[in-house]
Amino acid sequence: MLVINWNDILIISFYGLQIVLLFFWIYWLFISLFGFGRAKKLENKSPKKRFLILVPAHNEEKVIGNLVENLQNLHYPNKLYDVVVIADNCNDKTAEISRSLGAKVIEHESKPGELRGKPYGIKYAVEQIGKDLTKKYDAICFFDADNLVTLNYLQEMNNHLLNGDRLIQCYLDSKNPDDNWVTLSYATSYYYMNRAWQLGKSRLGLGNAIGGTGFCVDTKLFTEVGWTAQSLTEDLEFTMQCLLKGTPARWCHYARVYDEKPESFIASCIQRLRWARGHWDVCFKYTGKLLWRFIRKFDILALDGAIYLVNPGRIILNSLSGAIILLSNLAFAQSWFQAILPWQIWLFMIIFQFSYVVYTLISDSNKRLNKIKGILSLILFNLSYVPLFFWSLFTKDNKTWKRTEHTRNILIDEINIAKEQVTPTKER
Repeated sequence: MLVINWNDILIISFYGLQIVLLFFWIYWLFISLFGFGRAKKLENKSPKKRFLILVPAHNEEKVIGNLVENLQNLHYPNKLYDVVVIADNCNDKTAEISRSLGAKVIEHESKPGELRGKPYGIKYAVEQIGKDLTKKYDAICFFDADNLVTLNYLQEMNNHLLNGDRLIQCYLDSKNPDDNWVTLSYATSYYYMNRAWQLGKSRLGLGNAIGGTGFCVDTKLFTEVGWTAQSLTEDLEFTMQCLLKGTPARWCHYARVYDEKPESFIASCIQRLRWARGHWDVCFKYTGKLLWRFIRKFDILALDGAIYLVNPGRIILNSLSGAIILLSNLAFAQSWFQAILPWQIWLFMIIFQFSYVVYTLISDSNKRLNKIKGILSLILFNLSYVPLFFWSLFTKDNKTWKRTEHTRNILIDEINIAKEQVTPTKER
């Protein structure tokens, strides 16, 4: 008769879990080592590329004006770019305000029964523009209505496109980091990810991730891939679709987009649950395809994309590593739990990561943010993400888009911008 030794099963299971965690820890830590120091800046080249700037907006009359004014005054020849606002199912003055400030407007009204949300508004606008997309423009740039952007944005995108890059993500920042602990936690997370993840991967030649706003895509690549992304994280889905075509996203460290973050903790939970659901959705859709591309073509970028989709993220790594440290020091657990590394090493990895967060707050923050509050807010933020991460797995098929309210009426001049991010003259 077969006797099941549950103690041995537990020991083997925890060994396996630790091996998986170590793999992802090594993956994250190795990449983050390349995020230290000053990022390399591309040489400024003469403006040549023609841009279409698309701004999807649903009832954004409180913030759309500042963004349109901001975009109309970018340090790039006006004749080489158009600003188009997609007034998506609006019943306010979004379209009227945008037109009054010189933007072109495409109004989209969904038919009864049609799905709503940013991906569908963009799809409609692209269909309306039609063949002019590739005839008139070399690239498309995407912004959300609540954004602000540094004035050198198009110049930097021009530099990247002339350098051969076809999909570019600029630096993601927050325009209201010091409103409260929730917005501070978002900003702190951004500073960390921009260096430890985006800049690190860029220096290694790996593909970056586009972040839903502030990204630029070559129009030929856009039409080749098509706009079929319908997940709750259409940015991540489009990133993976481009990887399957052999085109990785590239990183621009010297142009910034400032995104408004919710002040309400409940609103942040709703937003992060949407992101997590979208991530799981894309994970199940594209991981197998990316691994198959790696097997067929030995495409390291495709393998890296697959690893990114299945990795649990630093939030879960920290939580489970903390559990390992706890179990390693509990006498009753030592009969069925055996750590493959001393608990001090697990602790060192966690401390290194939070030390890195402090480094990014010092090196990249344009405001004098409190470093202690930044760390504490990030810890609380991440702990609250753990149940959302697991709940989203079971509800990944829920594609209901819940809009985040935007109210922070801030001008680009009110944001403290580093000198290196500003181009001195505006060509007309």
